[in-house]
Amino acid sequence: MNKNFRCLPIGDLPYNTDKAATKMMVKLFENIPFLPNLPNASPEETLIKRTLMNIPGVYFKDKKVIFKDDDGPELKHKLVVMDTAFNNPTMENLSKFAFDAFFLNKYYQIIDRIRPKETVVNLAGPFTVSQRITTKENSQLLADRYYRKVIIQAVSIKAMWIINKIREISPETRPLILLEEPLLYKVGDVKRENEDVTREVIVNMLSKVISKIHSLDAKVGIQCFEKCDWKIPIEAGADLISFDAYNNPNNLNIIPEQINDFLAGGGRINWAIVPVKNEALVKSLSIDNIYDRFIKTIEGLIVAGTSERLTYNRSTVSIQGDVNHLPLIFAEKAIILSTQLAKRIPIKS
Repeated sequence: MNKNFRCLPIGDLPYNTDKAATKMMVKLFENIPFLPNLPNASPEETLIKRTLMNIPGVYFKDKKVIFKDDDGPELKHKLVVMDTAFNNPTMENLSKFAFDAFFLNKYYQIIDRIRPKETVVNLAGPFTVSQRITTKENSQLLADRYYRKVIIQAVSIKAMWIINKIREISPETRPLILLEEPLLYKVGDVKRENEDVTREVIVNMLSKVISKIHSLDAKVGIQCFEKCDWKIPIEAGADLISFDAYNNPNNLNIIPEQINDFLAGGGRINWAIVPVKNEALVKSLSIDNIYDRFIKTIEGLIVAGTSERLTYNRSTVSIQGDVNHLPLIFAEKAIILSTQLAKRIPIKS
């Protein structure tokens, strides 16, 4: 593993200017910059909007995301254009569905100046999108093959567009598209509610998005901070899985054989082990206690049956989630702790 890539940059950041965010990025994530949301600077900016912006038929109303499928021939034409972009991902085709973000131009400047080997861009994953978006009749879209196709294409096109934009600026930079799936824990509930939504349907949906991203020689991570079935993203072809190793430290221990095969095939695990729930918790942290907790947690997976060498050498660490709700001093403390922890991860021969 690239030794520079031991701390995975994630989460909404606490800054209210792009200048402040840039300063942090260059200082702490020079080797692997990422595209954060800055809700304190742009309150309407969310990951779901980043992912579904400019997608035909999608409307944002209050906190709801609605797919309005009764727009007649105009919508059908736009969906045909999106299908063309999905199957022929030239920049001319993809740019019709591009997203914007408050920090986007600064991010481009950082990529251009640093020319990093790797970079991270977060998008909402297709399963979570399927649970957040509804029709006007308030019905879920996952059970319908037509709507699933729209979701798969929407997420894939956003990923392919930003991958191509990064490559235009820095051809040597390899993007990691981190698909956030906070609702992946609901898979069992969704299956019980609709017998047509099988586990295979969900794996296939993820697999199609991952395959499109892989076709552009980029990597894919799946992130979920709830307890979930990690065999689903592994079977779908994810290159990295990112889980809450602070609150759910044993989430991977029940499938050591699958995890070991995943690591042996080049997969990576991100241990989101620096907690950021509240100011008091972050204030109590030190690098020594968080390092001890990390070692005990990773050793638990090794005891369950994974290779010590692979488990250590294929691991990254990160904060536990968004830090924009924290006072700046504590938000930055959590981020700094994660970078310090990354430097302490042992290398096993």
